[in-house]
Amino acid sequence: MRPELFQETLLPPEETAAPELPEKLEGQYAFFPEYESDGDAPHPVRHRPMTPPDEQGLEEWKLSILMSDILLRFSGCLPENWLYDILVTSGHMLPFWYDDTLGGLIESGSAVYEDSEQGRLVRLTDAGTENVRRTRLLVPKLFRDRVHLTALRYVARQEALRELHIDYEDSGQECRVCLQCNDHGREMFFLRISAPSRESAEELGERILRNPARFFGKIIDLALTNEEEPFDLTDN
Repeated sequence: MRPELFQETLLPPEETAAPELPEKLEGQYAFFPEYESDGDAPHPVRHRPMTPPDEQGLEEWKLSILMSDILLRFSGCLPENWLYDILVTSGHMLPFWYDDTLGGLIESGSAVYEDSEQGRLVRLTDAGTENVRRTRLLVPKLFRDRVHLTALRYVARQEALRELHIDYEDSGQECRVCLQCNDHGREMFFLRISAPSRESAEELGERILRNPARFFGKIIDLALTNEEEPFDLTDN
């Protein structure tokens, strides 16, 4: 090929140069989808929060440990109707799970029935007490804490009701909370509080039942420490 022809086929120097790259952008070349927010629109994660697990998901043998652990909390003994309310009425166990679990404890010799003035009791045997002390940590703390809190609140309420009688009297548009505090069968305190409605009266009664000893103790303490209001005679 002639040199002049070869030179005609070559591109001009400016066209053979490498193309210019766009200006460098800061950040990373990645795409992350974002949720659109319309002010009050619910967050996609918070809209459907994860439901915490319940005791129904525990294996049967762990339910036996959990029931024994509740008995152990109260010196190994509870009235059977209290135990039922703590575990079934409060929603921690289904009725048939409760029957199977308690029946298994009785059959294995871990617990026995006893008769008393309060009715039938469920009591741990020595073998049952030793077993639950060795195995109670096999039940996750989440479940143990949840059921123990229910049990402590329930038992505290039942013991308070032994010495505290609470009643409600409807009077026209008002409702009165009547509180009678006894000590070994002897009346020590009687208080009547008016509330604007039955609902308000029952709410007040429930709050008093949370800790009646503290409630009445504060009233007695206030009565014993109550002083006359000081009078100002400087302008006399």
